[in-house]
Amino acid sequence: MTAARLRALPGWLLRNPAFWYVATLAIVGKVEERISADRLQRLMGWASTNLDNLRPAGHPAEAFVASAFVPQESAGVWPLFALSVFSVVAVLGARKAVMLLAAVHIGVSIVTEGLVWWRIHQGSLPSSEAHDWDTGPSYLVVAAMVVAIGCARQLWVRVLWAIALAGATPSLLQNIEDADYTAIGHILSFSIGLTVVIHMRYTRRVDVEALPGDVRDMSPEAVAAPAGPH
Repeated sequence: MTAARLRALPGWLLRNPAFWYVATLAIVGKVEERISADRLQRLMGWASTNLDNLRPAGHPAEAFVASAFVPQESAGVWPLFALSVFSVVAVLGARKAVMLLAAVHIGVSIVTEGLVWWRIHQGSLPSSEAHDWDTGPSYLVVAAMVVAIGCARQLWVRVLWAIALAGATPSLLQNIEDADYTAIGHILSFSIGLTVVIHMRYTRRVDVEALPGDVRDMSPEAVAAPAGPH
């Protein structure tokens, strides 16, 4: 890295929402390690996007925001996985990346808690599930990792996140055979990320095909292609 890039790095980080998200996750993880068990339980209960907090008499807005920053378990791992958000910002831009990942977190949480509500009313879950903890960044981070795998510019970054997601998958899909709502949420997050990747690749291909032929021939892929027989 050149000296000019090193000097520009602090400003770039401070303008990047991915930096602030990763830093906040790391700080909250340290706080979770240091506070008492009673305070940790109260934090988890308040930040959870469970049915009790999402009801009109609860605090749905605060729960949706806070839950994305409060890991329920493996607090030290999530800041590392959240580094994938840097790739999403690089691909989509800061505003679109924030909107996408916020929509994933909120939308998937609503769907999974709707599933909990339905199963409680069907009698397949106890009513205590309405108060159970449901917090953490996993829904949006899974979507970010998928986008990084499919759209990151560097091949090594794609491989890195593919390995990380593959290693985390058994934990993310734990109890899927019992239709666990968290595992279902991770599948939904993966699907949304994959949809974004497919859309981005399709859009790029259409944009390239819309260019004049002589401009397409000047693309890096065309220049690097071996010449055919004359």
